Amino acid sequence: MVVIKYCNIDVIKDADISHYMNYLPSFMLKEVLRYKYDNDRKSRLLARLMLQESLTETSSTQSLKDWRRNANNKPFMVNWHAFNISHSSDVVVFAYTTGEAVGIDIEQKADVSYQDILNNFHPEEKQYINSSSDPKNCFYNLWVKKEALLKAIGIGVVNGLNDFTCINNSLSHQQRTWYLKELQIHPEYSCYLCLLDLEQEIMIREFKLSNFNLNNL
Repeated sequence: MVVIKYCNIDVIKDADISHYMNYLPSFMLKEVLRYKYDNDRKSRLLARLMLQESLTETSSTQSLKDWRRNANNKPFMVNWHAFNISHSSDVVVFAYTTGEAVGIDIEQKADVSYQDILNNFHPEEKQYINSSSDPKNCFYNLWVKKEALLKAIGIGVVNGLNDFTCINNSLSHQQRTWYLKELQIHPEYSCYLCLLDLEQEIMIREFKLSNFNLNNL
């Protein structure tokens, strides 16, 4: 099973940021406070609240204190399910799986010049985007698919973007087949999930802060 949660950062009022951050472990609080702007802090804070809610609903004995990062800076929880986080502009998404691995990525489809970024894409993808009737939408879908895949594999998104093509929704990497599934989170955003088992049940729900129990922190 894969559980996906999403929300808009406006669920937390600016005046309430400090209140919720006080419930984070000290090392996590310092990490969130490194970000200068309130919206960036909200995104990170909400992702961690989604994680805590998920720990509670799976009856885990783990807490946010068990948050770790691997050599590629990918977060993980000691003795818990694989999970992944993404945020863009005003939307945060969080996914965890009872399976082996998961990657998720979301990106707002802003009006930006993406031609320079195409140098990081596979040659087949560049041709595919440039020949599309809707190149901007095509670009964002491929970009998000590639990042979701790299995050699921666990090698990060800094390198490797041009080593493979994500034109199709499945591809092989290290003798394993990875599947990419589009998620309809928001009409102005592109969002994709990457997983190893396409037969897994996928549950998508909105994260509501009003239902969150701070006693679980």
